[in-house]
Amino acid sequence: MDEYVSKIILQIKEFIKSLSVAKRFAMVLIFVCVLVGMVIIFIWASNTTYVTLMSNLGPEDSTNIIRVLREKHIPFRLDTTGRVISIPSESLYELRLELATMGLPQSSVVGYELFDKQTLGTTSFVQKVNQKRAQEGELMRTINTIKGVKRSRVHLAIPQKSTFVEDQKKTTASVVVDLEPGITLIEKQVYGIGNLVARAVEGMEVADVVIMDSNGKILSRNPTDPISTATASQLEFQGKVQSDLEKRIEAVLARVVGEGHVVARVTADLDFSQINETQTLYDNDGSAIRSVEKHSDNMNGTRPGPYGVAGNTSNAPGQSQATNGEVKTETNKNNEVTNYEIPQTIRRTVHSIGVIKRLSVAVVIDGKVVKTTDSTGKLISKVENWSSEKIKEFQEIASGAVGLDTKRGDILEIKNIEFTHEDFEEAQKILSEKERRDYLENIVIYSVIALSVLLFFLFVVRPFVKWMTENTIDSVDTFLPQTIEELERLQKNTNLANIEDTIPVLPETLDPVKVEGEMIKEKIVTLVDANPHKAALILKDWLHGADVKSRVGDEQNEDGVKSKDRAAG
Repeated sequence: MDEYVSKIILQIKEFIKSLSVAKRFAMVLIFVCVLVGMVIIFIWASNTTYVTLMSNLGPEDSTNIIRVLREKHIPFRLDTTGRVISIPSESLYELRLELATMGLPQSSVVGYELFDKQTLGTTSFVQKVNQKRAQEGELMRTINTIKGVKRSRVHLAIPQKSTFVEDQKKTTASVVVDLEPGITLIEKQVYGIGNLVARAVEGMEVADVVIMDSNGKILSRNPTDPISTATASQLEFQGKVQSDLEKRIEAVLARVVGEGHVVARVTADLDFSQINETQTLYDNDGSAIRSVEKHSDNMNGTRPGPYGVAGNTSNAPGQSQATNGEVKTETNKNNEVTNYEIPQTIRRTVHSIGVIKRLSVAVVIDGKVVKTTDSTGKLISKVENWSSEKIKEFQEIASGAVGLDTKRGDILEIKNIEFTHEDFEEAQKILSEKERRDYLENIVIYSVIALSVLLFFLFVVRPFVKWMTENTIDSVDTFLPQTIEELERLQKNTNLANIEDTIPVLPETLDPVKVEGEMIKEKIVTLVDANPHKAALILKDWLHGADVKSRVGDEQNEDGVKSKDRAAG
């Protein structure tokens, strides 16, 4: 056995020595390529895919989770911020469930589950603190469910209850929301968050909740300041009115001049005065007598008239005076009062706020696009100004769209100005050219790689394999027994087990010439099976050579016959 192993090693050494420098370099290169490929495959197979386990973690939660991962010998990755932990994908869901049973993460949100574990001897102060933490946690959980809110923090300031009502302080709250990138909370959402917190805590009002974003901008309004609240509401209402009027003008004129060829801006002067008016109206024509009251007095009588001797004598007491004269008195008095019922109407009017006092409308219209043909017959687009009649029609349309009133002092200006259009075609061409160049570069790179691999297999691997196959066959044939004596000596000297089953028993009477012919025949068949193309070429050469020899012999015979005929002649 050692003899044949040493013989094989010797054959390999002789085979390597017989190779040229180029073949040796090719064999070393192939060995290195195969080794590098195996290393790359091993590295790729051993590479682990990491997925996110937890994100937006606090420092305390990150520390607790990393400690659990190290105890379980689970590889992990931590980002630069320390808030995102990634682990291999095969143990993701099991580890999440296990961490949830352990109560991790903890510092992110703690709710009423804080009271699940009660201990004896807990003081009232600790109970109040836990209740406050639980309320804050539940509010954070609810706020985090709002679309656009990534996370939030809620701080409650709950004062102690006082015996006297006038000394009781109000409960306040502060809310900080961290929004998703590109998200802005609208006024209704901010008011909803404030109302949610106020209704969840006893003794709190919406005015006691301050809401701000992660940039420090206060989102909630102060409802205790009526002036600022009213001003903000008025500006918001004015913006809506102006936007609605602008959309009306653009929508109706865009049907005529084309979409994107008209721009309208409206400035609305609104009256936000609150007026309560009471008006009483009387209908004189519809009056009627409700009641008539008449009084009549008549009086008739006489009395003595003043006469006598002039002087003091007639006026002295005791002096008799003559009473011959009389004075008659007659009085007639009539009084009449007539009451009329006059219909009256009392109107109490409360004027609505936000009434339009004056409108200023500015409209810019792009030029009219007209398609014409040039001298070569090519279709081109040309921009022309609208006629004055069309501009007048546009003014009438815009006036009717916004309800313009010249008596009120409204102003409308429409100008026909050619718009400046951005040249996106050139930018689009540049982008298309860049995409096309990148596409071609990718095609060239992958084509070169594919061609290199193909050439490597055609000019290196295939010839090397073919060459190795041919030399292997020849080398095997060289160390196999070639004669009957070698076969008999192999059978006698070898100690291989069951060698009789693998080597046929030779009969005692054997024709050496026949055996040698059979061996030569088998060798020829083996060579023909290994190289059928070469065998076909050899047969073709043999047939071609035999044909040439036969033709040469025929020509010689014909020359001999002709020479004999000439001699006979």
